[in-house]
This record gives sequence, C-alpha cells and structure tokens, in this order.
Amino acid sequence: MKQLINIYQAILKGGISTTRLSMDNVNSFGKIAVATSKDLMIMNRGFTVGAVETLMTNTKSATHWTPNVYKYLKRQNGIITGHEEKNLKQINAFVLDVDNENITYTDILSTGLELDFVPSLILKTDKGYHVYFILDQPIFVTAKTKFRSLNTAKYVSKNIRELFSKKIEGVDLTCNHFGYFRIPNQSNVVTYNENITYSFKDLMAWSKRYAEEKIINFETEKEMRRIDPNGTYIKQVKETWYRKLILQAKIYPKNGYGRNNAIFTLSLANYQSYVDKADCLNKMEYFNELLQYPLSLQEIQRIVNSAYSGKYRGATKEYVESLTESWCGKKYTTSAFNHMVKHRKLRKDRKNSHAFEREQDIIKYLSENQKQGFVVISLRDLAKHFNISLNAIRNVLKQSKIIKTKTVGKGRYTITKIYTLQTLVQHVQNIKANTILRLSQINEVMNLLPHRLAEAVEEILKETRITHDRQAFKELRLLE
Repeated sequence: MKQLINIYQAILKGGISTTRLSMDNVNSFGKIAVATSKDLMIMNRGFTVGAVETLMTNTKSATHWTPNVYKYLKRQNGIITGHEEKNLKQINAFVLDVDNENITYTDILSTGLELDFVPSLILKTDKGYHVYFILDQPIFVTAKTKFRSLNTAKYVSKNIRELFSKKIEGVDLTCNHFGYFRIPNQSNVVTYNENITYSFKDLMAWSKRYAEEKIINFETEKEMRRIDPNGTYIKQVKETWYRKLILQAKIYPKNGYGRNNAIFTLSLANYQSYVDKADCLNKMEYFNELLQYPLSLQEIQRIVNSAYSGKYRGATKEYVESLTESWCGKKYTTSAFNHMVKHRKLRKDRKNSHAFEREQDIIKYLSENQKQGFVVISLRDLAKHFNISLNAIRNVLKQSKIIKTKTVGKGRYTITKIYTLQTLVQHVQNIKANTILRLSQINEVMNLLPHRLAEAVEEILKETRITHDRQAFKELRLLE
C-alpha cells in the first residue's frame, strides 16, 4: 500500500488533493477520471476523483485512470465529460501502450537502457504492458500561450513512441497521448524506480534532435528560380544520389570517405540548392542522429558553417561518386555543375587527427575489445596503441561525453577501466542470454553504471534467475 501511495503521488504531483479534508480549497486542485473496466472506460462511464485518499480506497475496483490531471470533470448519469486535451490542467507523465504478449518487462528495460530512455514504471496489462516515463515537474497547460506546452508535449510523446516502436513490436502509435491508461495496483506493478524521472526541458531538446524518418522530405519551401547559363538549374538536393546517401545510417569513421565527408558533401548540396543555412543544419543534425556513430553537434555546426562559407559552389562529382559507391552499394553521380570544390584534406593525408576522430577510434576499440562491459588498460598503453601522446589521450577523454573511465587502486597498482554506456548495455544483454554468470562479473557492471540505471539492470538480472548470494547482491557498491 505504501508503494502505491508513493507511485500515485509521484505521478499526480499535487494535481489533485492528498486527502478529502483538504478539498475545501477545491479550486486549487484538478480532477482525474477513473473507470472500473475497459468496456466502461470506452463508454466514458466511471467516476471522477479529486483526492489521492479517494483513489486509495478504490484500488481493488479501479482498472483505468487518467494519470494527467484535468482542470475539471463532470459526471452525469454515470457518464464523464470534460476530459478533452484543452481542459488539461497538467501533464505528469508520458505513457506507452505495448500490446505484445511475447516480450517480458525486462525486454522493455533492456531496450530503455540501450536507448538511454529507461522507464520509471511498468505495469502488466492483459495484452502486454503500459510503460510510464514520469516527469520531475508537471507541464502546466494554459490557453494564454495558445496551448504551446500541450502541442510540444504531444510532439515529444509521439517521438518517444516512434523511438521504442523501432525496437519493440506492438507499441500503439495511435492511442490518445493523454487519455486513459492502466492504473497501478497491488498486482500489476512489475517494476518501479522512483529515482528515474525526466525533465521536460531535456525531453524537448531531445525531441528536436530526434531523427524521424522524414529526412528526405525536409525540403526548403523557398522558391528556387536561379537559372544557369544553359537555361536549367539542377538542384543537387533533388538528385538521386542525395536521397540515397542521406538515408544511410551505417557510415562509419574510416580512412577515406567517411561521416565527415558525407555530411560536408550533403551540406554543399544544400548550399548549391539555395537551402537556408538553418534548414541545412537541422537536416544534418537529423542525419547525424541516424548514424550508429554520430558526431558531436558542435562538429556538425562546424561542417555546415564551412560548407556555407562561400568558398564552394556545390558537391563535386568525385566525392558524390566515391561516397555513394562506399555506402550505397552503387555509384551515383551528379548532373549539376561540377566545378572543382575544395574539400578539406582526408585524414590519411593529414599529419594530425582531430579529437572527435580519436574519440571514434577509442569507441570502436572499446566495442571490439570489451570484456564484462569495459576494457582494463592504462592511459599510457592506450596512447601507445594509437601511437599518440599521453596528453592527446587525456584531452580526448576529458572532452568526450561518451567515453567513461574509472580508476581503481593507487600507485603502481592503479588500473583504469574504460567503457561507454553502450558497452555496458551490450554486456548486460549477454548476461541475459547466458544465465550462468559469476557474481563478481555482475559486480563489475553494477559498479560502473550510474545509480538509477543500475537498479534497472538489477531487475533484468533477477529475471534471468541467476543463482547468487542474496546478501552479497545487496552489498553491491553502486556509483552515486
């Protein structure tokens, strides 16, 4: 019962009263709708609730609720009215409806770890699960701003659904974003982590970067009327090679025509086609999100600025053909003007490498050599491996937001564990596939994971039924 109260309060965030007694000042609180069966919910039959205390007295009979609070609701002859989006008082959580009986809740947790989007709460339903992402602060809805926060929240919710639908079958993309969902009760809560909440500000920033699969349609609306001496102006963004290349997610860092040259060439095509610089930057950020090994946003901005510097006229035939042959499985060319365009030197032709290039080298090295989710190696040995200075390695690790390190021991006994969140997730998934694993191996992973993610990993490990000493498991030292 105590856990249920905590869950209700964490989700509702003061949108309704805590007790019936405090409902004297009813204008400061909102209402939620509750139904006692799915059939009654569909017919809008149920009751309204204005206090958590009332909710607790109905946990055995209630099946569905509106976790997001309305300004007011009316009930007449058992029919509830008023639960329209523009009547929302506050939005407290985003919820996924997953209709898939062939997965477990740990599959959803594993996916959340992989996507860096771990659920706060998962409820079991008749056909699958309802997955809650609880906000740290409510989103207040008001007509004064023309419902801007509501529209943005719907867009975020839509993107979260699309993100998970790419990894999990059965995610309902069409259900009401802020309607009815399963209500937590004593029997359907399969996992809850009160430490996992989400900032709406961070979610908005993520949503702007999120790569919806509309990238090739992200064309400028401006009319492009410039005519070349031959009487026809061919826009490179309309050519086949551009559409083929911009959909490629598996462009890796390499010695030759890699990610940087691809983004630079695509940006040049936008410049040649008179696409606004801001629109081009948006496109390249979307494209970068598709890549398995994306660049930093700062590097994307630098590449686009270079392409729009006025020194170049468009993408050259040489780079178009080489990039498409390398990554599209077929050589495409451009029919637009093919003046010589000065591309920056390839990495193989340069004496020094950029920090972001070295970062990608290390990420690849960790992925290929990780054991138990990390690589044990001194920074000096790592520098020797890449034939660069120790200071260069330190600078890369200091600037990187992806690569993590943990130092263990002192003096000559010091060792450094180097890892990324992806290598840890990889290892946890291997743990799930191979259920016989020593406790010491589990400890290694748990010691590296941040506290809130470690709890999610613990749930996954429990599901695999690994034999271990319970007391020892409780004594795992987690990073705070």
